[in-house]
Amino acid sequence: MPETKQKLWIISELFYPEQTSTGYFLTEIAKGLVDDMDVHVVCGQPTYSEHGIKAEQREHWRGMSIFRLPATSFAKDRLVLRAINTFTLTISVLVYMLLHARKNDNILLVTNPPTFTPVVALIGKLKGARLFLLVHDVYPEILDAVGLLRSRSIVYRLLINLMRAAFRAFDKIIVLGEDMQTLICQKTGYLVDRVVVIPNWADHEEIIPVPYEENIFASANGLHAKTVIQFSGNIGLTHDIESMLSAAVETQGRNDIQYVVAGYGGKAKLVQNQLSDSNGTNVVFLNRQPRELLGAMLSSATAVVIPFNSDMKGLSVPSRMYNVLSAGTPIIAMADPESELAKMVSGNAAGWVIKPHDSNELTRLILKISTPEGLLDASRRGQNGRRAVCAQYTLPDVLQSYRQILLGYPESSAGPCSISK
Repeated sequence: MPETKQKLWIISELFYPEQTSTGYFLTEIAKGLVDDMDVHVVCGQPTYSEHGIKAEQREHWRGMSIFRLPATSFAKDRLVLRAINTFTLTISVLVYMLLHARKNDNILLVTNPPTFTPVVALIGKLKGARLFLLVHDVYPEILDAVGLLRSRSIVYRLLINLMRAAFRAFDKIIVLGEDMQTLICQKTGYLVDRVVVIPNWADHEEIIPVPYEENIFASANGLHAKTVIQFSGNIGLTHDIESMLSAAVETQGRNDIQYVVAGYGGKAKLVQNQLSDSNGTNVVFLNRQPRELLGAMLSSATAVVIPFNSDMKGLSVPSRMYNVLSAGTPIIAMADPESELAKMVSGNAAGWVIKPHDSNELTRLILKISTPEGLLDASRRGQNGRRAVCAQYTLPDVLQSYRQILLGYPESSAGPCSISK
């Protein structure tokens, strides 16, 4: 008789067909584990990149079972409506898992949205399941960092105690970087053997350096023969897009420097408003681009800016950095020097690290990059980043780490890949 696979529940608000970062990463992890485990996914209907698509409520797909639970699906850009979506989906998760989870099942939960964490912790303990928490963002600390909730408030103190107790209910906690590992160990009192670092990754075979003469994104947006400074992805409250816009204003007289902002999120309107007010001709603002253009878009840039707000160290690790480096493009990291982002960039000589919110230093750096020597330096740093991704941040290595955590499988390593544009 064949050996019965262990059951694995993956619980995430976002999953296939969502293509935003959480949906993409959880989908790829699930696909990679179906040969090893009996994978069941509990999620909601698309409300982010694929908002408006009505997926099947129950679907057998790529060897796994997907259960999309009923909940409201308002557009996420309004905070109140987004909160209603979260609340209704949390209630659905609570009811569904109380009915279907069994003793010794494995449950892998991602922290977004934060309401799932205490609910699933309670269900796991009631049912006797093995609990694994994947931390993408640390709550409620991140709410303080973006100014939505102050750390001195009674609500914050109640939430931090609730989340600390919920985190401690999980058998293993998976984090994306060493700075986050340190923070979670402090938060829970756990030793590092219970808080495991498994980074995200880039698909280095899909996202490759694209030479300018072949780059359809650069051609479509008139970006040839220019120094292109790009911000792409979620323009959220954690990101200091204002510093990049300030640099654009300071260099507006330079016809050889072009800025590209491509994305969506809480600060997208701010970008549109500022461009309208300043009549900025050196900034191109685009909506979120389809995944099939991701490699070309990132390759079209001389450098990509990832500007974190202050106090973000350990609270979040930007998954976009792996894709940027996979495209052979260097990163300008505006971040704490001890953050995972900054250490990744500086440790691999894959870009530059400057202080958060220092728009003057950002402007000086962009002017330096735009020189012939600076452009050559940027190319070398981009190649360094591509090399680092190929060696350390690939899906096969990540999946083997998950197998090791969930099933005790041994580690493996990935093979080489091409470096240059």
